[in-house]
Amino acid sequence: METMATKKKTKSGDEGLAVQLGVRITAADAERIRVLAERFPILTGNAIARAAMVIGLDFIEAQPTVLLGEKPKGKR
Repeated sequence: METMATKKKTKSGDEGLAVQLGVRITAADAERIRVLAERFPILTGNAIARAAMVIGLDFIEAQPTVLLGEKPKGKR
């Protein structure tokens, strides 16, 4: 049973952030997220990581061969 306390809503609509994903990252990746969070104090590190994942997924869906090591196509 989902209650108001357990359901999180996004600003973009009613698609709640209902699933949690735990991912291990390198210290260097964590530092990059921390630096970005300092540059954009309105965003949390978690928000930046989620945005990076969504942008990355969009890119991978458009060019799935990057997962096999091919260089990204497009502007250089």
